[in-house]
Amino acid sequence: MVNVVRAWSSALRRGDVEGAARYFALPSEFINGPDASGRVPILPIHSLADAAAVNASLPCGASFISADQRGAYVNALFRLTDRPGPGGGCGSGSGQMARTNFVIKGGRIVEWIRAPDDPGDNRQPTVPRHPRRRRSRPPLQAAPARRSEHAAAVG
Repeated sequence: MVNVVRAWSSALRRGDVEGAARYFALPSEFINGPDASGRVPILPIHSLADAAAVNASLPCGASFISADQRGAYVNALFRLTDRPGPGGGCGSGSGQMARTNFVIKGGRIVEWIRAPDDPGDNRQPTVPRHPRRRRSRPPLQAAPARRSEHAAAVG
């Protein structure tokens, strides 16, 4: 199952939406989270053209990081990348993490479901803090003695 997920994400990352579409079973379902109205549309996939359309609707490519079994689902973690081709252009999403739940049967994706982030998926890496070191300053040097203007005038 993980090999299917890896191969699908590799095809998408290369911008090969038709190649990514071939990893979907016919029929299958694609659920990419809530739309602007808050509804969660379920897009049925009945043809290779439908599968190519849903893959083209994903603006980012995906670099596979890891996967684990969560009940009936394979939950995969990806780092989003830019992707060439129709619909590509990840923008500020590039570099972020994203999760997808997959149901895979017979070597094909039967369900593709956007999954919520796990805690810590997109937190900024912490930079270790070192104790503040005191910068050494060069020793103060005495200014050369200046003759006062009065002494110069008298002198």
